[in-house]
Amino acid sequence: MRKLLIACGLILIGAVSARAQENRGFEVSGTYQYTRFNPGNGADGVNCQGGSGSAGAYFTAHIGVIGEVGACKVTGLPSGASAHDVSYLFGPRVYIPMNRGRIFPFVQALLGGERFSTGFSGLGSGSSNAFASAIGGGADVTLTRHLSLRAFQLDYLYTHFNSASQNNFRLQTGLVYRFGR
Repeated sequence: MRKLLIACGLILIGAVSARAQENRGFEVSGTYQYTRFNPGNGADGVNCQGGSGSAGAYFTAHIGVIGEVGACKVTGLPSGASAHDVSYLFGPRVYIPMNRGRIFPFVQALLGGERFSTGFSGLGSGSSNAFASAIGGGADVTLTRHLSLRAFQLDYLYTHFNSASQNNFRLQTGLVYRFGR
């Protein structure tokens, strides 16, 4: 896992240092994030709300590598209990070519990890790390030459905590700023 993260980081750094040419560029985004965690084994699902930030380098007008970090706080817990989640994912994103317009759909497949932390008043806290992957897509709506609205990004978020698989989903919306694209 660590080698995969290092390889993705090196690819991203290499892309950043590449000379800018037509159709190449970079983007950064900040989004609101809603995640529905389904722990499985008959346990009820929980809602988690927070934010996410990403940076991407594009090799062509349509293909790039994205690094994303998101964090959220679980809502609806009893008094004295708290839970937080942090995800760190890397992978390719492909914008789907369309006729000239303002809407740009994309698909992506990201791999990485997730850290889930819990705490209880007077009882202490704990955390666990796990493999995570996000497969999905969304659509950006161009507002100006450099600024876009990420109208939506919907991902199937797979995690594997404590020898059990969880099938979750994640919804994001926010702003994207592009350099050289």
